[in-house]
Amino acid sequence: MDLLHSTWFWVLLIIGPIVTVVGTLARLSKKQGPIKLPPGVIPGTYATDKQDDDEDDDRPAKQP
Repeated sequence: MDLLHSTWFWVLLIIGPIVTVVGTLARLSKKQGPIKLPPGVIPGTYATDKQDDDEDDDRPAKQP
């Protein structure tokens, strides 16, 4: 009987974290709705990589 109890203990000890990780990943993979912004806040867009490169050209070069 002790072997049965210890076997189930180790099975649950191994399976528990796996089920937790799979459940967490499944919850995170769901698409979330839009974020509610405070009144008066207008949603903006992020700068593209090209816009970031253009902004870097305007700055003076770093001196070593």
